[in-house]
Amino acid sequence: MNRKELNPDSSPRAAFGARLRDMREACKWTQEDLAERIQYSSVHISAVETARKPPTLRFTRSVDRAFGIEGTDTFEREWRDIRHGSLLEGFPEYVDHEARAAEIRLYEVGVIPGLLQTPEYAAVLEADAVRREAISPEQAEERVELAMRRQAARVRTPSPLLIAVLDESCVRRPMGEPEVMQAQFERLLAFAEQPNTVLQVAPFSMGER
Repeated sequence: MNRKELNPDSSPRAAFGARLRDMREACKWTQEDLAERIQYSSVHISAVETARKPPTLRFTRSVDRAFGIEGTDTFEREWRDIRHGSLLEGFPEYVDHEARAAEIRLYEVGVIPGLLQTPEYAAVLEADAVRREAISPEQAEERVELAMRRQAARVRTPSPLLIAVLDESCVRRPMGEPEVMQAQFERLLAFAEQPNTVLQVAPFSMGER
């Protein structure tokens, strides 16, 4: 059998894959055995174990269920550490604070901010990052999911005051098909009508001001 040696110290993804292999072999399972338990192909499992493919949230949760892992040492937690490593430094901590904030102020140029994006709009942005090979398709899916989780965390009692100022370029620049922008404009209007929000657009005519 052609068994590839793993170096868990080479990257977080490699460490994830090495741990997955170690636990699988400790259970005396083949890749096919694990594949049957989590409804993935053995080829996919091999790619994750050798760090050729990044794990996804769905994959890690399936693995945790297969191994019966609970608590703080789950594969899902390791996956979140990997994912946070691909975000801007400090952003995970920012998201935690955002979920508890009494007031949130946003200013954005060029694109609609994540807290106001529709899933389709967010997907268009991340698809372009995939095209540029800046991220993988799996990371794009996870980033869209993160944007939706941030929005869900904003719906709480008491509701936070959210003030958003968008440069005119945010609403002028088309993203994706016309239906994507139409749905995004409807989302902005619905946001503006909420009792705890303020939405303003800074026009180009402001000039240097």
